[in-house]
Amino acid sequence: MNLLGLPGREPSTLAQMEALLARLEIGQTETVIRHHGFWATDWSHPDVSPEVEAVGRLSADLIVAKSIGTLVAMLAIARHGFAPTACVFIATPLNRLVAEDRIALLDAHCDAIPTLFIQQTDDFNGAFAPLEAIVARHPRCTAVEIPGGDHLYEDLELIAPLIEAWVNEA
Repeated sequence: MNLLGLPGREPSTLAQMEALLARLEIGQTETVIRHHGFWATDWSHPDVSPEVEAVGRLSADLIVAKSIGTLVAMLAIARHGFAPTACVFIATPLNRLVAEDRIALLDAHCDAIPTLFIQQTDDFNGAFAPLEAIVARHPRCTAVEIPGGDHLYEDLELIAPLIEAWVNEA
């Protein structure tokens, strides 16, 4: 299995993604973690278009993405024919998707790709309940609630087993 990690907006999420993917026991054969180009410029208000194009040229069986990485993955799939077998989305920025009128993108993604969504109960970038209401419309997708509201998702000992169980059931 080829695994692609797409960290979040802040450069500090790279180490977190590395630790999470190193922790996973899902039989992957190759792991690549994308270093976002906008980290070298303006990561506070990044233009994701170059990242979407770059990811669209890659291939992977499984994507594990956090926060803005989830948006990059959805856009690469929708715009560039990127076709992973499955996705794990951690900290989906639902409020951004709503503000940018991209709920149809989320729905299309859920129709196309089996996806596990891991979301904090009170994530300030999009709480679990409204995300779960969208995900529940799609039988190939699953939403799992974890405690918190800080959008950090640092408890890898909680998150990794959720991913392992979901991937190993598929």
